[in-house]
Amino acid sequence: MIFQPGFSTAETITNTSGRGVGMDVVKTNVEALGGTIDIDSEVGRGTQMTIKLPLTLASIQALMVRAADEIYAISLANVIETLRVPFSKLKSVEGAEVIQLRDRVIPVVRLQRLLDCPPSTEDPKDTTYIVVVGLGDQRVGLAVEHLLGQEEVVIKPLGEYLKSVRGIAGSTILGDGRVALILDVATVLEIIHELRGSLRKYVHQRS
Repeated sequence: MIFQPGFSTAETITNTSGRGVGMDVVKTNVEALGGTIDIDSEVGRGTQMTIKLPLTLASIQALMVRAADEIYAISLANVIETLRVPFSKLKSVEGAEVIQLRDRVIPVVRLQRLLDCPPSTEDPKDTTYIVVVGLGDQRVGLAVEHLLGQEEVVIKPLGEYLKSVRGIAGSTILGDGRVALILDVATVLEIIHELRGSLRKYVHQRS
């Protein structure tokens, strides 16, 4: 009933509420996009509303970065901070790069190498941008050539041929018509953890 036009639980009508319009508009627009909205309510505990939209219509706020000559989007929900540092600030621990960030040592992975991109056509620089991403307590620095700013991007599915590519959640079309891949930060962290484990095992075997 809460989605019925004109239905309201407000005791008084104000300029902003009590007219029974809001939830009706929400439902109408969600269904117009081909989505659904569900309510799970329990007396004394609260109500949870779940809105589901087709993936092709989902959008996120993303940080756009350039690694080698490719552009990637990283969800701002996973970006902790960004910084620019000289390569000399990167240290090596058991063959892997890390950076001291305040009171914490953060592993650093060069996005170009992680995704096996072709080498950049730009002249080498002595500094790099690091995007610190996180999920839960995990933190990793992704080294990229450029930060291109924030954008709201619409997520496009990769299709059958590319949907199994690890570390990529989808793609988006930029304003100039180019395609940028959207990183799946959770899977990227898994890949980095696996690579670190393999490297650590290799170093211990050699020593």
